[in-house]
Amino acid sequence: MPIIKEVKPGSLAEELELEPGDEILRINDTQITDIVDLQFALADELIEIEVRRKNGELWELEVEKDYDEGLGVEWEHPTVDRVHLCHNKCVFCFVDQIPGQMRKTLNVRDDDYRLSFLHGNFVTLTNLKEGELERIVRLKMSPLNISVHTTNPQLRVRMLANKKSGEIMNQIRYLAEHGIEMNTQIVLCPEWNDGEELDRTIRDLYPFYPAVRTLSVVPVGLTKHRRGLHKLRGCTSEEAAKVVEQVARWHEFLRPRLGTSFVQAADEFYVMANLEVPPSEYYDDFSQIENGVGVIRTFLDEVAEAKVRLPNKTIHGQRRKVGIITSVSAERTIRSSLQNLDDIRSLYYEVFPVVNHFYGNNVSVAGLLT
Repeated sequence: MPIIKEVKPGSLAEELELEPGDEILRINDTQITDIVDLQFALADELIEIEVRRKNGELWELEVEKDYDEGLGVEWEHPTVDRVHLCHNKCVFCFVDQIPGQMRKTLNVRDDDYRLSFLHGNFVTLTNLKEGELERIVRLKMSPLNISVHTTNPQLRVRMLANKKSGEIMNQIRYLAEHGIEMNTQIVLCPEWNDGEELDRTIRDLYPFYPAVRTLSVVPVGLTKHRRGLHKLRGCTSEEAAKVVEQVARWHEFLRPRLGTSFVQAADEFYVMANLEVPPSEYYDDFSQIENGVGVIRTFLDEVAEAKVRLPNKTIHGQRRKVGIITSVSAERTIRSSLQNLDDIRSLYYEVFPVVNHFYGNNVSVAGLLT
């Protein structure tokens, strides 16, 4: 049941005198079992809410509100009930590579389709309970972000260590036939799902466009805390260049047919291969930017746009020295973009690339600096 953790000032919940500890039982005769029920029920403009106060009293409230107005509360659990946990044992799972004595939330392995719909999390669809695939269709929970990794059923079972993993193509076909849009991803592990297997996955997925809107290819992340786990290795610079070239070949084939690039390589491959990232057109609508696809291009475009507004000197000509901290992967991009500042008088800057000793040298992105 949805139990209120915090009431936001000025919110509808505050106006209704709801408090932390109060529990929402029903909205418009709909019993609330999770965040999806709650979101759909709250979409009405006239709602009746049944509340069990933290002191045990039952309240019935009639509320008139705007269509897009929520209660303005934080729930004890983000999904209202409990997050659906992942029962896979993926060979590349990042959670398994986190050292001990960290905050507990870092060790939560979720695989919850509701978080995919509401917040863009990637899910494997291997941990669905009976009837949940049909529920996704019935409630039109679209788009979803799906971790495919490979469409080879035997290989997917090996990589995810879950017997249900081999059903992925049947699941995607069912969702596509019922109008659910999907963004998909491949975590590329050398000697596992690269090369011919990568070609197979792209070949199997692109016919589902536009239901399968995009496919991103991202490199596996390996920390130094991999004791007792599968032996994996990251991509070499030569292998990263081959992935970029392989994806480019698919672009040449797919864009005339689909009108879109469909499959895109993550920025890290370009950094590892010491290649320039493609122009903006490559990324279409940048729909997988949160997955590290197109971040560098967006940054470079924003710097170029800002260049025309740069001053020719610091305020009042006062000497300013700036230190810029970034990751090893981002260093080249940062340094090249900062050349736009060289003509500003009295401004001096220095770039400090930080080696990630905490997670290990193989983890070189800025977002995982601690």
